[in-house]
Amino acid sequence: MAAKSELTHMVSLMIICVGDNSILLTLDGANNDHWLPSIKAETNCSWSKLVAKEILEILGLKIAAKLLRLYKMWYPKKEGSTQLMHCVFQLAIDLQTKTKTKNSMGKYRGKTKWIMETDLQSLWEQNSLKSPDILELYQLAREFEPGYLYTVEPAEDIITMRNIAEITDEILVSGKATNYQQLVDSSGIDKLAQEEIYCNLFLQLCYPGTYMNQRNFAKLLVDGLGWQRPQLPSLFRSADLNNRNGLSFRELLYFLAAVDPNTGHGGMAAELRCRYMFKYYDKDRDNALNIDEVKNMILDLRKSKKLPIDPQNVNKEAQETYKALGMQESQSLGINDFLRAVCDLKIRGTSHIFRSNVAILTYLKEQGDKMGTPTAPVLTRTVSSAIYGAPVDNPRGKMTLRNTDYEIAVHTVKIQRSGQAINIEDMKELQEAVSATTIKQPINEYNKRQSMDIFSQRSVSNEVLKGLRYLTTINNIKDSKTSYTWGQLDLTTFARNLIQVCNQVREIFKNESRLLELNSPVYIMGDLHGNVADLLYFEKTLWHIGPGLSPCRLLFLGDYVDRGSYSLEVISYLLSYKLQSPNKVNLLRGNHEIREVQKMFTFYKECCLKLGDKLGNEVWNAVNNAFDTMPIAATIDGKVFCCHGGCPPPWLCPAISAINDIPTTLNQPDAQSSLAWELMWNDPVRPKTVNDKLAMELLANEGFAVNTRRGTAHIFSVEALERFLKANQLTHLVRAHEVAQSGFQVQQKGKLLTVFSSSKYCGGQNDAACIMADQGKLRILRLETE
Repeated sequence: MAAKSELTHMVSLMIICVGDNSILLTLDGANNDHWLPSIKAETNCSWSKLVAKEILEILGLKIAAKLLRLYKMWYPKKEGSTQLMHCVFQLAIDLQTKTKTKNSMGKYRGKTKWIMETDLQSLWEQNSLKSPDILELYQLAREFEPGYLYTVEPAEDIITMRNIAEITDEILVSGKATNYQQLVDSSGIDKLAQEEIYCNLFLQLCYPGTYMNQRNFAKLLVDGLGWQRPQLPSLFRSADLNNRNGLSFRELLYFLAAVDPNTGHGGMAAELRCRYMFKYYDKDRDNALNIDEVKNMILDLRKSKKLPIDPQNVNKEAQETYKALGMQESQSLGINDFLRAVCDLKIRGTSHIFRSNVAILTYLKEQGDKMGTPTAPVLTRTVSSAIYGAPVDNPRGKMTLRNTDYEIAVHTVKIQRSGQAINIEDMKELQEAVSATTIKQPINEYNKRQSMDIFSQRSVSNEVLKGLRYLTTINNIKDSKTSYTWGQLDLTTFARNLIQVCNQVREIFKNESRLLELNSPVYIMGDLHGNVADLLYFEKTLWHIGPGLSPCRLLFLGDYVDRGSYSLEVISYLLSYKLQSPNKVNLLRGNHEIREVQKMFTFYKECCLKLGDKLGNEVWNAVNNAFDTMPIAATIDGKVFCCHGGCPPPWLCPAISAINDIPTTLNQPDAQSSLAWELMWNDPVRPKTVNDKLAMELLANEGFAVNTRRGTAHIFSVEALERFLKANQLTHLVRAHEVAQSGFQVQQKGKLLTVFSSSKYCGGQNDAACIMADQGKLRILRLETE
């Protein structure tokens, strides 16, 4: 990429011969790009005189020109934003004038060419125009109906009103209201980075055009982001969503987000990535993948898995894929078929392919360093990769650091000296504290509704929580042997409210990545197993005025139900607060959040005993429907990996980004996802159990052996854990799953922490603990219980 140059206003000429429908264009010999005759224009000079001078130099004639279109383009600079003006004048001449004109002299000598209208269309199709703007301007000058030559609508980020076209600062993308906004958000490309892409890349390569052509796209993708030149036609076809043969800024941004190694492969981001991927492999542009195009994709998937890529193996996997899809090889794969195949895991590994070797944020930092411009710290550049298209230095597939715009919350909270929240008010009702201009400001309705759900005592989540707190006061929750009573509480109303909470939380879970990415500070909680008394002790100590008002996030590692007598109360508490504060309360799935396991233990029986068979079964099913969509694992600050069971084997999880390929809904996790099953069930090796036979099994299986104690999944050695942490640039693994006498246990060279948050488990004498992750420390907090 060339060094950045200061951009100035431009004046261009569209000279048309109406006698033969030809247009005069300049030719850039270095790039073979055709464009309009153009000249830089200073603000203090007469642009009309400048145009007259250019016409004289090009045609040797004095002919008046008229304004065709004015482009106003936002131009952010250090000293403040300004506007770049690109003024296009039109000039119509007849055949006689054209034949009388002398050959262009001076700077235009040998660089101009008359192009016939039919050839103009061909140049566009061959990507030989600097920007498709030329076609729009030609149609405008000839006063043709839109679509005469150019059948594509202008880009959404260019405001066009016949003779004026504008690009404003609203071109930048934020929020999650649309699918593409969610994609950009997932990539971590915030507004500051977008501004840098727009100013230092897009404008530098495209101005005075408003679209990026394939040659300039290649400069960025090949020279900057590490793609191979033979891939460029397919990449550009994929990025060019509107088949315009030119990308607007937003279209470029969306594509960069889709292929960035920092973008997560879950939820809407995964679907859009797959749609781009489909266009990439659809070489013949027929909106379907034929057998050869499917084989090209399988070839890349096998490269990413380090599998043989000879034709025999590729053909065999293609046959198996078509068989799994229930299709003949003569049939083509449509976009919906492809998305369904990825969702059903009949095509695996899409998270690892179709990614740049260099993150766009890394590239921006490198360019800033070269020019002496400070930029925000980003990930280290990696040009080659152990996984095709996915840098080994960022296996998580998503950045965790994010700049978020702040806003003032809707409600104020008054707190007693005892720490109890006693008065919740709408901020705008406190007129003595809020200015009139502030009161008139619009309110984010989504945030207002969420705030009302937290603080309104009539919200369904607070109705459940009020019922729960009443039940924990009238029942002896420290003694599981006492009889249970509902007191004055209507159990049917409580159950219906809980079912409603479950249904809403299920939708929240479905929209979360399978691998959550959290920032510290975080309290990490282990198994609770129906111990609502200890859960309330932790609340009283650590988040006594509620999770929504706590500075820490809460991360629960699973096993909320079974064994203890108050599983219904524990899950009512957790799901209600998850509904109120979905970004503060994070729940992972454990091996007891499975229907078959609960029927072997106590949760199903508890629901039926407390609520009756019919209502109890309804509540139990609603709770498990929510469990089916729970995330499986989490990272904290990109360094601490958290799950219920333990380290997954490398043949299922070569990089933790693979966790986001786990299906969103798992009602039969043992059959649907081996990776999810291992994350929920695995245990570390117990040193005292290692004999020669087990040692040989561990050695032969990369540090993994059959988990005979549980009868399923695996146990893992310290060597396996170290390889997992190193491959994913992690420092520690925090898990639950096993009772610990002190409430915690540090194992495997201090890299593995087990936390258990239910004291006196099954009548024992163990303590309860949690872990606080903050400022690079994992600190164990032990609960003093009676």
